[in-house]
Amino acid sequence: MTKLKFYSGLKEIGGTVVAVETDKAICLFDFGFSYADRIDNKVRMRKGSEAYDYIRLGVLNAIDGIYDKELADRLGVKAYGETDKEVFLIISHMHIDHMGGLGALDQRVPVYMSRDSKILYHELGVMNELEIREHENVLPIDYDDSITVQDIKVTCIQVDHDVIGACGFLIETKDGKICYTGDYRLHGYHPEISLDFANKCKGADLMISEGVTISHSDVDVLALEGPVRENTELTLLDKMKSYAENEQGLIVINNYNRNVERVHNFVRVIKEAGRELVLDPVQAEYLAAFYKEDKFSVYLPEGGSVNAPLVTDYPIVTRKDILANPKKYVLQQDYKDSYELFDIASVISIYLHMDGAPLGDYDPSYEKFYTMLGVLGLNVERCGLGGHAEPFYLRNTVDIIEPKILVPLHSFRPEQLKSEHAGKIILPEVLDEITL
Repeated sequence: MTKLKFYSGLKEIGGTVVAVETDKAICLFDFGFSYADRIDNKVRMRKGSEAYDYIRLGVLNAIDGIYDKELADRLGVKAYGETDKEVFLIISHMHIDHMGGLGALDQRVPVYMSRDSKILYHELGVMNELEIREHENVLPIDYDDSITVQDIKVTCIQVDHDVIGACGFLIETKDGKICYTGDYRLHGYHPEISLDFANKCKGADLMISEGVTISHSDVDVLALEGPVRENTELTLLDKMKSYAENEQGLIVINNYNRNVERVHNFVRVIKEAGRELVLDPVQAEYLAAFYKEDKFSVYLPEGGSVNAPLVTDYPIVTRKDILANPKKYVLQQDYKDSYELFDIASVISIYLHMDGAPLGDYDPSYEKFYTMLGVLGLNVERCGLGGHAEPFYLRNTVDIIEPKILVPLHSFRPEQLKSEHAGKIILPEVLDEITL
């Protein structure tokens, strides 16, 4: 018998955690933060108790078989190795709401993800951008390859998303096939990859789909005849090149630093426009991990040496260099380094906010950030794209797969995802179970 149990991420954007349980094994996916707004950065995390505190906040889940003995005893659940079934995790991509909890796990728990995701995950640890700690037992899967744990087979199928390494999964047991989309889009560089995912999962008995873009307004999904989006990664690339060619001063970009492929493409068009792309050490490290051939510089305002192992020998650009010849550069700046703008504002021609933090007004930092930009008198353009499929494509993917059962989640309004090609739609509540 195959059962699915839904722990979190059902009627919110974040924290999807679902268990697929068979006679011999339990497969959990994903393992990120839910209700992340409960985390108050003004409250100091207790060293050594981070995992426990996150669970008590409801940001992570108390689940049998995944935590070490000490933490499990505090929670009143079974520790890793104490269950009668083998437990393992699969992770779709490197966004905090899908992988932020990995540092809480017992270090022996097997965690599978795409090979590209594993590379990025390790680099996040190298640059101290992981929560709690880096998980030790991470096992890579190549796209379209499978792993089998007891009586569960899992195939990793690539999707296009705004983070490198994203995938969905096809989970097979003796009772049928379960398709999990993870997060995906069709306005990126590779819409064919997301369409290919749908075709590879065609005929799944149960489909679990994200639904981020149907969260905030009324959408008649069944009536949609096509996507309404005009802006894509390709149009943004053209825009970036145009700015690089025509602006008379420094261009600053605030990009989501895990969207490595976008930065890789920026390197080329910025060079074609006669400028040099300058990255902070964290973004530089992530780019170098995947695109060793890219030529760019690293920004150290006061000079010195780069504290990022893959880019220690890359050219350095200082604040003095920027001020002396602003038209020569496009500077990437993370939100956490925003006060650097105080010293270079006078030479900034345009500031491009493109999916970097703070992303929207739901973030308490957002108003403060835009107040600061206004005080500095900067010319600001928001040109982010987001990483999620339009409502039309959400439905179209279901239409292609034609599942016997559709389970929409990862949305404030999952009930809006419908398809005439889905046999049955189920909207589970927390801790509900479905027998396949």
